Parts: sequence; C-alpha cells; structure tokens
Amino acid sequence: MTRLLVAVIIMAAGASAHANTRRIAVVVGNNTGNPGKTPLHFAETDATRLARVLGELGGVAPADLFVLQGKTLGALRDTFAFVTQQITRSRNNPANRVVVLFYFSGHSDGEALELGRERLTFSELRRSLAALGADVRVALVDSCRSGGLLEAKGGTLGPAFQIRMTDELASTGEALLTSSASNEIALESREITGSVFTHHLISGLRGAADASGDGMVTLTEAYQYAYAHTIKSTGETFIGTQHPAYDYRLSGQGELVLSDLGKRTASLELPRGFERIIVIDVARDQVVAEVTSDTHAQIAVQAGRYAIHASRDGKLFAGVVVVVDGRPRVVGSDELVTVPVSRTTSKGGLPGARSAELVLASGAGTGVAEGLGVVPAVRVELVMPAGLSLALDAGSRAGAGFRETSMAVLAGYRHTSGRDGWQAWMGLELGSGAVLQSEPDATAYSGMLAVGVAAGVSRRLSPRLSVAVAVELPVELMKRDGHVALVAVPAGWLGLGVRL
Repeated sequence: MTRLLVAVIIMAAGASAHANTRRIAVVVGNNTGNPGKTPLHFAETDATRLARVLGELGGVAPADLFVLQGKTLGALRDTFAFVTQQITRSRNNPANRVVVLFYFSGHSDGEALELGRERLTFSELRRSLAALGADVRVALVDSCRSGGLLEAKGGTLGPAFQIRMTDELASTGEALLTSSASNEIALESREITGSVFTHHLISGLRGAADASGDGMVTLTEAYQYAYAHTIKSTGETFIGTQHPAYDYRLSGQGELVLSDLGKRTASLELPRGFERIIVIDVARDQVVAEVTSDTHAQIAVQAGRYAIHASRDGKLFAGVVVVVDGRPRVVGSDELVTVPVSRTTSKGGLPGARSAELVLASGAGTGVAEGLGVVPAVRVELVMPAGLSLALDAGSRAGAGFRETSMAVLAGYRHTSGRDGWQAWMGLELGSGAVLQSEPDATAYSGMLAVGVAAGVSRRLSPRLSVAVAVELPVELMKRDGHVALVAVPAGWLGLGVRL
C-alpha cells in the first residue's frame, strides 16, 4: 500500500500580528497512481479532512483554500499559476506576508508524486513551490518512500525539530516533512479510514498535540506528536515501523503555529482513564481525531453529533454526544457504555463502521406460466455485516384470463469486496414460497423450494445511502401442470440501500 502526502502547513499567531499575513492552501488528494499500482482507499479523504482543519483552525480563508481530488498534473500546475498571481498581487503592499500551504496525498515511487498516470518529480515540486514567491512554505509528504524528497537536501530522520517564528518577524524559508524514510512503506488503515501519519497529524492539530495547553498547536508540537504516534502505531504491524523525517530552511524567531484552537466553534473534552479514544463525526461517518492516555484530552470540533469509541483493559466502550456551538462539551465516563466486541469491531474496520443495511428494490423476473413474459416484482432485503442476508420477493402479472402472483422468503450468504465507494458481491440463496394462479372461477397454487446464485454491484452515495444493481438465477422446485418440475426464474433488481 503506497501513500504520498504533501502539505505545506504553516500558521502564525494571528491576532497580535503587526504584519498582514495571508495563508493560501493547495490541498491535493489522488487515490490512483501509475499503471500496475493498486489504488489507495483514503488519499482523497485525507485531503478533505486536512482541508477542514485548515479552514476551521488554520486561518485559511475559503477563497484561499484550493482542494484538488483526483485531478490531473495539468490542473495542479494551473492552480500553482493562479496562486502565483494571487501572491504577486499581495506584494502591492510591502507589509503583506504570504504563507503557502500545500498538501498532496497519493502514490509515490520515491522520486515523484503520482497523479494517475502522470508524475511530478520531487525536484520539480520544490522548484514549483519556490517559484510561488511566498515568504514561507512547508511541504509534508506522507507516502511510501517519501523520504526521497529529503535526500537531495540532506534530510534528517528523527523527532528533534526546533523552529521559532511569528507573523511580526521577517521569517522566510521552507520546511519539508515526510511520513517515511526513502525505503519504507507508508500505511493506510481501514480502522481510522485514513493514512496513519496524516491521522495523527490531524488529531494533533485538533488539540491532541497541545502539550503546553495554551490553545496553540505549533509545528514542533504537531510534528513530534505525529512522529511519536506513527512510530507506536506502525511498530505493531508486520510490515514494519514507519519513520517520519524532516528537513527545514527557516529563519526567524518566535513560535510557528499550525492551528489556533481559539478559532474553534466548539470543543470536546474527553474522559481520562482510557487507553485510546476515537471520535467520529456521525453526519460524515468520518474519523475526526484520536487521543491516547498520554495526550491532551480536549479537541476542537464543529457543532454536531459525535460517536465516541474508547478502549480500556481489553474492553470497549461507546456513546454518542451532541456538541453545541460556542460551548465545550465535557464527556463523562458514565456516558460511555460497555459494548460487546462483536458489535463494535470488524476485521480491518472502524469500530461501529460496519452495520446492517436495508435494501428496497424493484425489478422483474420470469413467470412460471408459459407465455406470461416478464413479471414486475419488488424485493425487501436485510444484509448483515457478516454477509448473511434475508429477503422477501413478491411479483404479480396478469396473463390471458388469469393472474400469476408469487412470493418467496430467501436466506443467503454473500462474499463482498469493495474499493473507493464501490462494492461487488456474489453469493448463494435458498428459501421457500408459493406461486398462485387465479382465474375468475378457480384458483390454483403450488408451494416451491428455491436455490440459486446471485450477484450485484453497489455504489455508496453517502455514509448511509447506496444504490445497487443485482441479478439472480434461482431454480425452483414446484408442482407444474400436475407434475413436479424444476423451473428457472431469473430476475434483475435496482434498488436503494440504507445503512441502519
């Protein structure tokens, strides 16, 4: 699994600054790389999550926040050109300073960023950033072999990182940070639905890295937090430990602030005594932050509903809280109830991320009577996380002087695979039901047993809603024309799925 994340993240202290500092962010995420590489799952999602933090806490105005997801190299170069024009205009006032924030998440081969089939070499990236004309620029690279960005500049492995700078000083230069060494794999995690390093960086920017408790997360705090937690998280994997690294050329004094927690509209103060707490934005079905027993327990969030999943002594706890604008929400330990492991975890999944889904579909199948043709039908199906399903099918159509109506209850098991919001599945179904044929003066019916294969494809439209297409090929054993017969009754369905 290959990840590349480039971010230029520099904030200054803001309210007390004498100079006018403008922050411009270019946030890029691309799940696909060069031919032959498996697409990433969360590169574009990570870009969205970081963009949210920059807008909420980083002092980046909406007009200065450029988010490119799945775009081409040409689109990135066009954005660089536009940003250069904006910076040139800012220079009309000599007192203005400009900080550029650039973020890339995607594939890398250790020599270049990969945007689909196109490549942007590390050397061209550095030249492009330097050519923008900003006073300060910082690049953060989260990918396999991302340390290659530093090798030409003598990058250093390890947590020591001391930079001092504020808006009121004439600070200039660049800082380059990477999530891995030039020969290391960078990891994504289905549990946190993102890359490991970026996940910890964002958690830190939301307040987990505020070791001083002053409401400001500096570059030193954010880097050291992300470094330590990435080492800890990846050290437990079979692939091996992932080592963040850095290189910087900055001059100035004071504190370089990445996020100002005073800009938050609300906050969550999480309970102490848990080994690990994950916070999920319910509306977006997206991990917001993670804190551990050794980190700051207050994080900046927007108003909304948040699911809290915590662990302690091998037990899992969960709860949902509502956060209101302008008020800190203190979460008590008694608000988190113990939940069985089977209800909260899944292999490679976020606690609580997988749940049952109700599918409502319409479609058509083949009738039992000869010459009846296509029979309109409906289907209601409950699909469980483990792959088990329970469905009710019903169809009816009028023929020449009679009406045929059928109904069946089917249980099944399916194998599912998915990527980038798409899912494909195949499985077996079996069940029983009845076929009824009614005429004005008589009615005949037959019970039936059914077994068959089914397959389908779905596309997630939102965290709770998806659209699905499926086909079935069941064979039904029934009494037909006075004889026991096997009848094939293929069907097709189009429906909507709602995650419960």
